[in-house]
Amino acid sequence: MKYLFQKLLILFLLAGVSACIDQEFDEPPVDGVDPGLTANATIAELKALYKSGTYTPIEQDLLVKGVVVADDRSGNYFRSFILQDETAGIEILINLTNAYNFYPVGRELFIKCQGLVLGEYNGVIQLGGYVYIEDGAQQLGDIQALDEHIIKGKRVGAPEPKAKTINTLGPADISTLVKLENVEFAGNEVGLPISDQVGRQTLNRTVLDCNGGKITLRTSGFAIFANKPVPEGNGTITAIYSVFGTTKQLYIRDYSDIVMNDPRCSGGGSGNEAFVSIQSLRELFKSGASAAPANTKIKGIVISDKDNNNWDSRNLVIQDSTGGIAVRFANNHTFALGQQIEIITSGQELSEFNGLLQINSVDNGLAKSNGAGTLPTPREATVSQVLSNLENWESTLVKIKDATIAQGTYSGSKNVTDASGSVVMFTRSQATFSGQAVPSGTVAVTAVVSQFNTAQLVIRNTNDIDGGGNSNPGGGSELLPIKAVRDLFTSGTTAGPANKKIKGVVISDKDNNNWDGRNLVIQDSTAGIVVRFQAAHNFTLGQEVEVSIGGQELSEFNGLLQVNNVAGTLAKLIGAGTLPTPREATANQVISNLEAWESTLVKIKDVTIASGTFSGSKNVTDASGTIVMFTRSQASFSAQNVPSGTVEITAVVSQFNTAQIVIRSPSDIK
Repeated sequence: MKYLFQKLLILFLLAGVSACIDQEFDEPPVDGVDPGLTANATIAELKALYKSGTYTPIEQDLLVKGVVVADDRSGNYFRSFILQDETAGIEILINLTNAYNFYPVGRELFIKCQGLVLGEYNGVIQLGGYVYIEDGAQQLGDIQALDEHIIKGKRVGAPEPKAKTINTLGPADISTLVKLENVEFAGNEVGLPISDQVGRQTLNRTVLDCNGGKITLRTSGFAIFANKPVPEGNGTITAIYSVFGTTKQLYIRDYSDIVMNDPRCSGGGSGNEAFVSIQSLRELFKSGASAAPANTKIKGIVISDKDNNNWDSRNLVIQDSTGGIAVRFANNHTFALGQQIEIITSGQELSEFNGLLQINSVDNGLAKSNGAGTLPTPREATVSQVLSNLENWESTLVKIKDATIAQGTYSGSKNVTDASGSVVMFTRSQATFSGQAVPSGTVAVTAVVSQFNTAQLVIRNTNDIDGGGNSNPGGGSELLPIKAVRDLFTSGTTAGPANKKIKGVVISDKDNNNWDGRNLVIQDSTAGIVVRFQAAHNFTLGQEVEVSIGGQELSEFNGLLQVNNVAGTLAKLIGAGTLPTPREATANQVISNLEAWESTLVKIKDVTIASGTFSGSKNVTDASGTIVMFTRSQASFSAQNVPSGTVEITAVVSQFNTAQIVIRSPSDIK
């Protein structure tokens, strides 16, 4: 909607001159007054006057009557409202903010249309006040003389929304209140905010039904509910239907317009899909099929690594016990290495891209994560065996031992050679490690088998190369419990012992930016510790990692013990791990056991948090005492308000000279 997006800047400018504008409005009477007018045209008849491709002045003495079905109270509409009668609906552009004080949802309005102008914005007919020139093009301006054209009537309440399905929404429904049942949001968007309240950017979220229908929910970053999460379940959405060209769109009036309390219907499929093996899809393609069969889905482990950018952000590789396959989504995906995912494949295109079989142009809503999975064990093979079994092993993990790599940086094509032959290892220039030098000497290479007209290998990150001139994280090293490392420092040791490594599950969350990008916290069954890398790392919450600590600095930063200045090559991803169960404790117990519990998860129940936004230090108080909860200003949620009342907090124990706790995200507070 034109003015919802083009005039957001004006909203800030108006705020800056509020001293010159009367911002106080009298709330209209509950019932209002019947002005005693009789409409002589319907909204459908008014819209029918519009001449496509031009602005249409209204010369007739027309009076239309309707009920406001969407206003600007929540901020999802700006300087406009939606008026609807029994025949149609229309967007009214007005020169007024906080217009809900005069034209609230449920109020009857009469519009004197003579002298006004009809226009269209990408398929949506609008009623405005005049036409002006901007950047050499005509634009529809809003109604200036509101009292001359808009007469307030009684409050009668909004009409019941029309029950529709995504596929039956049509031109007659534009700018009317509709209700979609048995719908849900795309699985990869669940839990994300509805819109961007921090950046004040309008965002789209994908709504699916259980019959393959798809529609966009569009929400302004200025909406008061913009930071509310995309709900997980299935249910109903009441909204104003709109379009942007050929794209169907919804605009909700408030977050309460979304009610999703029922189980999901498998991410927008029919709900009748049965699992098939990846190998069966590959065999169908070999037999001439160009699409996957109806009512099918696959499940497997992601073996590509989006975080290190050696795959295009729309692509991933998934492997099950039978085989592997590349998947290309319609938009960038969010699935990380080691996640188990399901993808509805019914009718999806099977095709080759330069010889690589892929499920192509998959709607992101057809895929969902089942959480952390277990990475498949790479098949040990020679180069010659990889080349001989290319079609069968394509998109699966292999490990080639006793190999050498042509020298230079990783970027581009590098020959990997063993006693049996050579194969190309390809690295995108966009990969995070593309500019690093490949190791010299004999190495073992773990990689995904791929092809670009001929065979090639693709590594996930530099940890896929063991030996040679690189440090070998964990290679031949003894695993130490994290507590043993902490005890070494307590006893005066300031460097990790030679040929030792630690292993644990990541309990910090880089994605929400409440830790510096170089820091992570890992915990094993004995204790936890901070690891500070030389550069930003890519390890995500819940992954299991190994870190070689031989000769690495053990030091405290404002009282917090860390393995410091660690090279990224000394850390190795094992795969998806299991997050440790938080230790239940009181605030006083955390403070009393600070050194022993530092860098581990705790849960503190029945607490209150000092009011305000998350950013900075906030006192957390229970019956036993008070401890500080610290949130970085860079955290994605720092500007959100902390919850009021009694809550329970799951957090990482930390310290900055004194005890503090650090949450991963607002979901750590229940």
